[in-house]
Amino acid sequence: MSIKVFSMAILASLLCLSCSETNVDYDSNTGTTSSTGAVKTYDVDIEASTDNPDNQAQTRANMPFKVSEENISGKTVLYPKLNITQQTMPSVVVLYNKNGGKKEVVEANWTVKKEGSDVKLHLNKLSTTSNLANGEWYIMGFMGGGEKKGDDLEVNTETTINVIEKGKEFTTSCPFATTWRHIVKQGSKLKLKDESKKMVFKPQGVFLVLSLESRMTLPTKINRELTLESNAFCSSGSYKFNVDSNVSDDADLASSYWEPNSANAITRISNEYKKYNAEHYTTNIKLNYESAKDDGSLRQGQSDLGNYIYFNSYKGVSQAASKTKTNRGFLLCLMPVDYKKTSNYSGIVNETLLFGKVDVTDPTRTNYTYDKSVYTTNPNTWNPYMGNRYLLASFSDDLKKGSSYDVTLRIVRPTLPIERLWAYRQADGLAMEKLSRVDAEKVAEGTKSRGNYPNLDSHLYRLPKYSEFTAIFNNPKLQLGYKKKLGTVEANYIGAEYGYALTSDSHHDFVDVNGKQKKFDNWFCTVSGSRVIYGIMCFKPFGNRDATSTNNYKVAVRMTFPNPRATSGVAKVETYYLGPNYNLSLNVAGYYLCHDEFWKRLDSRDIITREFPLDTYWLTTKYMIQSNEPRPRITKFTTDGVSQDKLTVGRGRPTYYFLPWLRKPAW
Repeated sequence: MSIKVFSMAILASLLCLSCSETNVDYDSNTGTTSSTGAVKTYDVDIEASTDNPDNQAQTRANMPFKVSEENISGKTVLYPKLNITQQTMPSVVVLYNKNGGKKEVVEANWTVKKEGSDVKLHLNKLSTTSNLANGEWYIMGFMGGGEKKGDDLEVNTETTINVIEKGKEFTTSCPFATTWRHIVKQGSKLKLKDESKKMVFKPQGVFLVLSLESRMTLPTKINRELTLESNAFCSSGSYKFNVDSNVSDDADLASSYWEPNSANAITRISNEYKKYNAEHYTTNIKLNYESAKDDGSLRQGQSDLGNYIYFNSYKGVSQAASKTKTNRGFLLCLMPVDYKKTSNYSGIVNETLLFGKVDVTDPTRTNYTYDKSVYTTNPNTWNPYMGNRYLLASFSDDLKKGSSYDVTLRIVRPTLPIERLWAYRQADGLAMEKLSRVDAEKVAEGTKSRGNYPNLDSHLYRLPKYSEFTAIFNNPKLQLGYKKKLGTVEANYIGAEYGYALTSDSHHDFVDVNGKQKKFDNWFCTVSGSRVIYGIMCFKPFGNRDATSTNNYKVAVRMTFPNPRATSGVAKVETYYLGPNYNLSLNVAGYYLCHDEFWKRLDSRDIITREFPLDTYWLTTKYMIQSNEPRPRITKFTTDGVSQDKLTVGRGRPTYYFLPWLRKPAW
């Protein structure tokens, strides 16, 4: 996928710590059952003084790393590698007696021993109120960050992050954990029941290396504060050791005890939405500014570098484009979340999205296209609003614990088709007017003056073609409402609050995008009896039916009609830009976007909102790029998803609505 490039450097083998077989010298004076709360101290491998856990530091030391450069599959990759230099490492140890269900969470130190590139840990002392001589006891260890609070281990990973570079040393509070191991008393010692297999501390977090790139033809800046929303990852939570009888030797259950911080959960009213998307959690990220380290972005002559990253305008693949992307990534560690705990949808998958605040820095671009009055101004002054909830990346990949992945946060935003339609008289709320074909064409092309159409004498507009108009308005509300086929395509029921859904292709197999033919697919859903239809429109077609197509014009759409089966009146069309940055799995892509829970989180400025009558519109039959392009003179904006290109112009000198079309994109 173009917007999220995952270059995977598996760290599982590199980040594992081989631990000694847990030989515990059992102190002879603790052989009888002690009173409740009395502390016993068990020696492990070597004798050491008793250290009461209440006197140990409650905050665990973060795990130390050093960035390594390796050649993996012929590619040079930077990734974090363990770099333990301490002589001892503190840990949290969980003890569980399967015979009776007793649990105890204690602190313990491990001695670090290095043998070449291997790191071995030996447990020095284990102090506990439990009598480990009686029952069926299991042990599990946690190391590398977090704060012990009662019987919980609270973890907050670092989200103010720095660029990654070879040799850089850093720490992370994403913990490492072992599996459950069965311990038994043999003579005077406690040992692993299966001594042939060592205990291994394995990383519980996932590393993301975030890089940034601008593909905008305008210069931009992005706020260093980003927002990650995900049902699969978070930065804050606790291990709540609600241990039950599923404990067994080498059972890997550490992640099952992890619970995200509920304070970071996104409030949802709809249980149906949560069913298909699971609970989402917010992580606020800050990309730290380091003045001494050149990250490849545009810095010269820019102010406020502590809050923004700047980029030059992108000139295209064929042209040199300096300072349009970072040359170093920012390293982030996140904790995985079991999203199946909050969803019973069988198709539920990871939904992770990153949002940012982007601004165009060209001082002449002062008019935002969400403003309906923008069409009275010169298109050279137009500017897409991206300053609130701009989607930078998203993915549904199953990321493995202890692995590092590259994620590109990309700024891309072309002029959308709906932005090229003149939003005539929408700002003042006046009704659109109908003209004859001759007058409509003259007014649109600026050869006939009309007071209600300022700025058209610039000759920057014309009437739209069928292949331009259809991509904005065509929708199958009628078919979905009646549960009818659209051609040969059946409507399928996908759930309450979503209703019926179907996928349609672009009529006559192409849409005119800046003078080039592109095939697109569209996906729609609506609830029977609702005035609203949701859609994901203008995305690259399934089955690779057009290898030259693009996702650069992919948008989320919400259309609201006067009534569920309206044939007249005014419809509202709302468009939110997705582009190639929207890459959630087909299992959930529609469930995430096509619901009011998604749309209500948007600011009105994030959305291009226009209103158009359900009626007939004039089209041009000029400017065709291929002979197979349909040439109707009129078309209709309706709720019918079938092709509207066979309509006949009425006799005499009929008048219809018309929408001037900007000949060239505004940027």
